[in-house]
Amino acid sequence: MASAKQDFERFIAWLHQPENEIPSSVRRLANLMFANFDDLAQTTRHRSMRSVYLTGLAREELAQTSDEAPVAQVAVANGAWPWKRLRNLTIGPFRGFRTPEPFDLQKRIILLYGPNGSGKTSFCEGLEYALLGSVEDAENKRIAPRVYLANLHEGRFTPPVLTATDHQNRDVDVAANEETYRFCFVEKNRIDAFSRIAARPAGQRSELIAALFGMDQFSDFVGHFNEAIGGQLVLEPEKKLLLNARREALANDQATVDGDEQVLEALDNEEADLAASHSAEMTYTGLKQLIGSEEVPGRLQELEGILNALPLAVIGLTRAGLLQAFEAAQERHEQVGRIETALAERSAQVSFRALYTSVLALQDMEGDHCPACDTPLTGPIHVVANPYEKAQVGLAQLRDLAELQENLATSQAEFGTASRALRQQMSVMNRFVTAHLEEETAVGRYLAQLPAEPAGVWWAALQSEQQESEAVSLEQLLGVADRVATQDAAAVLAQQERQRNIEERDGLNELRLKVQAQDLKRQQHVANVAAAKDRISAFDEANAELIEQVVQEKLDIERDVPINAAYDRFLTEIRKYREQMPGGLMAGLNETAMSLYNEFNRNDLDADKLAELYLPLTGEDKIDIVFRGRPGVRVDALHVLSEGHIRCLGLAILLAKAKRIESPLVVFDDAINAIDHDHRGGIREAIFENENFLDMQLIVTCHSNEFIKDIQQHLPQRQRDQCSVILLRHHTGDYQPRITRKVPAGNYITQARAAKDLLNDREALAASRQALEMLTEKTWGWMASHDLGFLSLQLAGVGKEPALRNVCDAILKKLKDAAAFNHASKAPLIAAYGKIVGIPEENLVWTYLNKGTHEEANRDDFDTEKVEDVVQTLETLDMIELRRGR
Repeated sequence: MASAKQDFERFIAWLHQPENEIPSSVRRLANLMFANFDDLAQTTRHRSMRSVYLTGLAREELAQTSDEAPVAQVAVANGAWPWKRLRNLTIGPFRGFRTPEPFDLQKRIILLYGPNGSGKTSFCEGLEYALLGSVEDAENKRIAPRVYLANLHEGRFTPPVLTATDHQNRDVDVAANEETYRFCFVEKNRIDAFSRIAARPAGQRSELIAALFGMDQFSDFVGHFNEAIGGQLVLEPEKKLLLNARREALANDQATVDGDEQVLEALDNEEADLAASHSAEMTYTGLKQLIGSEEVPGRLQELEGILNALPLAVIGLTRAGLLQAFEAAQERHEQVGRIETALAERSAQVSFRALYTSVLALQDMEGDHCPACDTPLTGPIHVVANPYEKAQVGLAQLRDLAELQENLATSQAEFGTASRALRQQMSVMNRFVTAHLEEETAVGRYLAQLPAEPAGVWWAALQSEQQESEAVSLEQLLGVADRVATQDAAAVLAQQERQRNIEERDGLNELRLKVQAQDLKRQQHVANVAAAKDRISAFDEANAELIEQVVQEKLDIERDVPINAAYDRFLTEIRKYREQMPGGLMAGLNETAMSLYNEFNRNDLDADKLAELYLPLTGEDKIDIVFRGRPGVRVDALHVLSEGHIRCLGLAILLAKAKRIESPLVVFDDAINAIDHDHRGGIREAIFENENFLDMQLIVTCHSNEFIKDIQQHLPQRQRDQCSVILLRHHTGDYQPRITRKVPAGNYITQARAAKDLLNDREALAASRQALEMLTEKTWGWMASHDLGFLSLQLAGVGKEPALRNVCDAILKKLKDAAAFNHASKAPLIAAYGKIVGIPEENLVWTYLNKGTHEEANRDDFDTEKVEDVVQTLETLDMIELRRGR
């Protein structure tokens, strides 16, 4: 319910405190933001929306904004409350209320219950609007109040009217004040959010603490400031730097013009050196002429033409080589002839050698008899001469014949090689003849008709002394070989000349590239000088707009640099303030919050209750606790407590804050439903039965009729007349909640007394039974808190509940037997239970108390005096102190 604007206003008040020593520019910026808060709050950090808005606003208005603290619109709650109790609320048309509806709020405890959608939330939002001037849900959902608060069927809303009783018991109108009444409300949503605090990173826990106190809107508002606004400001002299760079370029241009003569002289020297690198007397112009170009060819083009011509190849055919090949072939031919003649002369020996070889080949198969006649080699009848021995002797005598045969094979191979070598020479000669177009000459025809693989003495015709007119002689071929040799000599000379031409061409090509680079260098210099002269003459005209921008940029920097510095400091301070919020909110709450937490968790083991509680003072601090069972050991509450215990801690902190500021009112807006059932009894006892909040008005909305009933049952007798119950139900078609203002008392003892006063003993006993059950449970719990909780009970059977009288008997016996137990409530309890138990069990009263009061025909009348005794005894028992641990 706390609006970010009012929290921001408190920040500004803090910012203007002299001890903080905040610069004037920062205070002026904060004042400017506050003056435009509504528009500023609509912006976010997304796409730098907030920094863009702030930049435009600061540029226009910061200089005219005062640095004095604005007039405070909120009051600080300091215990001086303008009233002590609410009196009446009239609401409607407003949200779920279509027509005006008055609510009497004069009682200290106001209990409203009803089903969901019956108007409880609208009632609380009416109180919220009347006390705070706004409704948090409308702000969270960013819905305009006129839309959110309007009744759907009336299409409008009327501000609720709230009156109260002041300290002089006068009726006064309640004026909405966010700051004063912000901590009067305890909401379910806040406790739900606080229970999830353990799942948040440490840096975000301060935001949830702020949410617990209804200050999350301010935390969210602070979170939407961008880290910096420099991106939207002019902080650096970029235009000036650009102009200076251009002026530096202009200075370079002037230097280029001034150094023109020196550069040209240096270029002349470079060109002369380049020409001299060719030859001492060469000039640069002469060098360019020597190199030439496509338009005017020179020596380089001439050399390219020469080198592009196909050079002569060295054939390698000579007279000596051809003659040597011819002689080698002839010599090998003659050698083969001599060997063949020798072999022919010994042809008979060749046959014997073959015979001897065959005989020896049969020795392995026919070794014991003659292979020709089968005569045994040994024995009575045997051959005259051993054929195998004779073969071995014969082969030994013919060994030179074998060598002669091997020489023949070798000579024939050598002859083939020499023949082919000669034929190769003839092939080379044939190509030469063909290249010179001499195919039709005698030599050409001879060479052309030679087979590729000639056999025998194919060159014999060259040796014939009787030659025909078309025959070719060896001398003619040798003459062609001489012509080839002459051409080869010329080709060698041409190759040597070609290499000299290549070297000369490469040298000229290298000079050509250097000349081109040198010419380009001169051209660039001339162009640079011309361009520099043009820029110098046109600079001011060309940069007139930039010069004006530089002047404006200086003014912009003088304006924006203070804005940037002020924003950076402002952001630091507002974040520091937000980080300090937990300390400001929770200061002095440790003891009270811990005491309430332990009361909420009355059923926990004593070792699991808190001995110390340390609430955070900054956004980075933890909630530390010390358990009674581990004295001196501080642990992080959010790591060790269950979600249910964390919810109890959140509620305890809120109520401790209300007590701290001495709030006259606490409104529980469905807050009880945020607490699990296990803790509701402890919370009910701490809030409604103990003395924690006796000086506060308590307004509770809840859809649980059972919880409302329990409050009424356990409310101390002296406070029951200060409790009012209101029932809200759904409309019946007119869209206006149905309201029952005089709900009958829900307390069983009150109901029993009312029925007895009407002489309705049946109803009196029915309520008495329920009252006795409630008081007996309360007594048993009180005894357990004093270590007297173990009772011996008789059961009617397996799975049966103990009879109420048996429980009362067991309690009475336990109290009487506890001789060492002394307490002010002990004797009254013994007396009261003794009186109850003293009624005979067979009496009709106990029949009803034990089994309930059901309709039965022909039943005897009740013993009126006994019924009165029961009711009086219950009233006495109700007045005894039975709070646990008391």
